[in-house]
Amino acid sequence: MKKIIYSILAILVFCALSFGVFFISDHYAQKWQSNKLVKAKLYDVDGKTWNIKSLKDKFGIIYFGYTFCPDACPTALNNLTIALEKIDSKKLQFEPIFISVDPNRDKPKIIKDYLSSFDTIILGLTGTDRDLKSFTFNIGATYSLSREDPEDENYLVNHTVGFFMITSKGASLPIPYRNNPEDLARAIEQIKSIQMSNSKFKKISSIF
Repeated sequence: MKKIIYSILAILVFCALSFGVFFISDHYAQKWQSNKLVKAKLYDVDGKTWNIKSLKDKFGIIYFGYTFCPDACPTALNNLTIALEKIDSKKLQFEPIFISVDPNRDKPKIIKDYLSSFDTIILGLTGTDRDLKSFTFNIGATYSLSREDPEDENYLVNHTVGFFMITSKGASLPIPYRNNPEDLARAIEQIKSIQMSNSKFKKISSIF
């Protein structure tokens, strides 16, 4: 009987230690990613340096794409514009951001002209390929150029199709992709609530 009790206790201790190691590892992994995002620098359509600290108290809603995108990008940005209108007065809590992952073709003026077709409140950004690779990796997105000939300027860019919500402290979460404005508006509100809950939890956990 004692052997059974000791075995159960040993299993419980092992599970507790495993959970503790996982929790601590995950915490520091997220902290490392957040620090990377905070330090990352991109630039806006006026050529000014931008990083996530510029968000201050707002929640950034990021979409990665490129202006030559045939369908996914314009559809997503249009949905985002309508979704924020549905949120109405609360939309001022958010900063919609379009980050071009095609800096070779998407120069600042091209991005600015492209976004004028949607909503002037959408912030246009891009950066060097190195900075973009780092930023997308640490937020959980990817992209790659689809061209065999380096001289080909009519290539497509494979990129993550979806939105991410980010704070000025580098906390980021994916927003479940919704292909209609109504569902997207609800998803934005839900992820904002999660971000706020996570922020409160981190403040408490940092005490211990």
